[in-house]
Amino acid sequence: MNNVDSPDLNLWRNTEQVLDWFQSAPKGGKPRFLQFDIVEFYPSISEEILDRAISFAQQHTDISSDELSIIKHCKSSLLFHNNQTWEKKGKTFDVTMGSYDGAETCELVGLYMLHRLKQCIDPSLIGLYRDDGLAIIPDANGPMMDRLRKQITAIFKEEGLRITVETNAKVVDFLDVTLNLENGRYQPYRKPNDQPLYIDSQSNHPPTVIKELPAMINRRLSSISCDKEAFDGAKSVYQEALQRSGYDHQLQYNDKESSSSPNHQKRRKRRRRIIWYNPPYSANVTTNIGKRFLNLLKKHFPKGSLLNKIFNRNT
Repeated sequence: MNNVDSPDLNLWRNTEQVLDWFQSAPKGGKPRFLQFDIVEFYPSISEEILDRAISFAQQHTDISSDELSIIKHCKSSLLFHNNQTWEKKGKTFDVTMGSYDGAETCELVGLYMLHRLKQCIDPSLIGLYRDDGLAIIPDANGPMMDRLRKQITAIFKEEGLRITVETNAKVVDFLDVTLNLENGRYQPYRKPNDQPLYIDSQSNHPPTVIKELPAMINRRLSSISCDKEAFDGAKSVYQEALQRSGYDHQLQYNDKESSSSPNHQKRRKRRRRIIWYNPPYSANVTTNIGKRFLNLLKKHFPKGSLLNKIFNRNT
């Protein structure tokens, strides 16, 4: 739903976007967090709320009749087992978890709900990641936060959705970061008893994956740490997990990877239509599978063939 995004709505897709919002949000006076969770979001999305979300989206982008038909058709969910067909009572309409269509539908309905919440809260102060929402309320007090909680709950209820809300917090854990309004700091967060586990350095995985794993962890921890102190306070459990898996890499804070660094550069994303070929890797295989595959492309889809523009080594 990239082309439906409204510039005044914060539909987050990753932690970096949350941190950008947190760092730019006003923190004067006595700000407090308002955090909410949409209960059973995917299965609670009805055909009616999807229709309203699509009508909202059509105010920002063109949606053809064929696209509408495909969107609705993808919601017909059936389960087949032992030659028997199972379906939800009454309707086959269902937004399934784990599918690309389900994630896109979730984001579309999320955008619609952020639009609806504009009637009670400044859209720049609130955002949503799938079923997790977070807002910063300036100059907050108890009665104000309670009224706002009731208003937000009522808006979701009108759309057939339930939420749980927590208010008046100065510090919250959101996604994989802890955000602190009192000092503007943020640091990595793990759920209780969540112990990181990495592939062994001697495992049967592509060498590039094994080589890059410690560096990837280092970059990730640096990017969600506001400074070296926050990084050092969180790194021990990851360092121990790396050592248990046979890596000797020492985790070190990299200021250039931090979201708070002025030198931090966002990677440019190139959108290309690519068909990925990912054969299973095994160190026991000596055949150059990639070379064989490219030779097959060249043989069966040579230059000048009807399908060469679709199937070639560049796509």
